[in-house]
Order: sequence, then C-alpha cells, then structure tokens
Amino acid sequence: MKDLLHPRHRHALAELVGGDPPRKVLLAFDYDGVLAPIVKDPAGATMRERTRALLARLVQRYPVAVVSGRAWKDTNRFVGGVVPTVVGNHGFELGRPVPVPAAVLRQVRAWRRRLEASLAGVPGVHFEDKRSTLAVHYGLSRAWRRAGRAVYEAANQLEGTRLIPGKKVLNVLPRDFPSKGDAVRALVADLGLDAALYVGDDVTDEDVFAVGPPLVFGVHVGAGPTLAEWRLRTQEDVDVLLRLLAEARERAARSPREGGRARAAAGRGR
Repeated sequence: MKDLLHPRHRHALAELVGGDPPRKVLLAFDYDGVLAPIVKDPAGATMRERTRALLARLVQRYPVAVVSGRAWKDTNRFVGGVVPTVVGNHGFELGRPVPVPAAVLRQVRAWRRRLEASLAGVPGVHFEDKRSTLAVHYGLSRAWRRAGRAVYEAANQLEGTRLIPGKKVLNVLPRDFPSKGDAVRALVADLGLDAALYVGDDVTDEDVFAVGPPLVFGVHVGAGPTLAEWRLRTQEDVDVLLRLLAEARERAARSPREGGRARAAAGRGR
C-alpha cells in the first residue's frame, strides 16, 4: 500500500483526473474517519470547517458523493447543502431516503430484541437502529474488548444476516442487501463516468476497494490491512487530498484561457 501524498506518487492523481478532456471521475468518500474524525460518541462528529470548504470547491469541478453506513437522513445532516449525492445504509439508500419494506423492519426489530436479551448486563453497548440495518457499538466502556466478544458471539446466532465489522462497532445487515461497492458501481454507471476515486477507512469500505482498478482508485485512511492500493496516513491528510484534487481541476480550467492569451499576445507581436 503506497502513500498517495508522497512526492513520487503524486503523478497517480494527475493521471486519474487528467487528460484532454479530463477524465470523468466520481469522488466518493466514507464519512466517519474520512471526512470527519472518529469519536467515541456513536452520534458522530461534524466536519472541520476547512474540510467543508474544500468539499464545496470540489463539487464545482467533479461529481461528488458520500457513501456511509449511517442512515441517509443522519449522513445528510452532516453533509447536506455541500455534497449533492448522499448514499446511506451501506448502499441501500442510493442518493435518497428509501422506505424500508415491512418484512425488513420486522426482521431488524427481531434481531435487536434478541441481541438486547443476549447482551443485557454487558457494559458499553449501544444500539444504533437504522430501521433497515442495525449497528451495535461496543466501545463505550473500558472493557470494550470483552463487550466486543459478547457482541460477536450473540450476532453469530442470528439468521439471515451479513455481519460487517467496524471500529468498535458491528454492522448487522440483511444478507441480500447491497454493499458500498455495489453503490459506487451504480453511481459510476448512472452518471456516465469513467471511474471513481473512493476514500475509506473501515472494513465496510473494503467492498469498494475489492472492485479495484480500472473502475475504482482505492485510498485507505490509516494503518492496517486493506485491498486499497493507496493510503493516507491520517484523517487530517484527507484535507490535503481534497486540496490537491481541487487544484488539479482548477489548473486544467485555467490552461485553455492562458493558452489563448499567449496566442493572442504572440499575434499582436507580429
């Protein structure tokens, strides 16, 4: 996994978004741990103002999306008004809130009841009920490792699930639900684009990284094993990446005008 911001690797970004005309590339980002820092509170953190301003620059030059495991309404609360396309619930809510089928509601409620009964008395467990999916947070006490083991043991007894680990959270999804990888492929196809740059930091993002090039240019934030070819060392480095992407297109937009002025000046000198 190569550091994308190292000087000898900067050319990879230029090749991805460059060309004449520039390639049509989707910029897609996970939210927690990418556009905002990871915090202990399951409700999440807001973006830095600098990050918000950089995203506002990017949406003037690229199609941009946020692809989150959070529900659409919760993700949109953080990025709405800046990012035009929001994907929630790991791809189930593709660009908009989606009514949850009654059968899924019953299934998720039943999972929660069983988990609550199994985990009664386990400290530091919090249920984030997203109606179509369920996230079980277990990092809210000092004994989070013991709580995590209990969460996994209980969830493994459920039927019809797809379990996706996260950072001190276990995501419980219906087995046939789409993944973030499905969502990014759908956005690229629906928008008529050539490829996507995707930035993520968690196990849930590996479904996107698994798609791989030439369709997905994967960037993993932080240390640890991943299928992504590229990495950023810290969450703060995401702002550097956003700035470089904005500057790349802003330079490309200026170049034709600068070339035209140079030709006009040469003509006046003859």
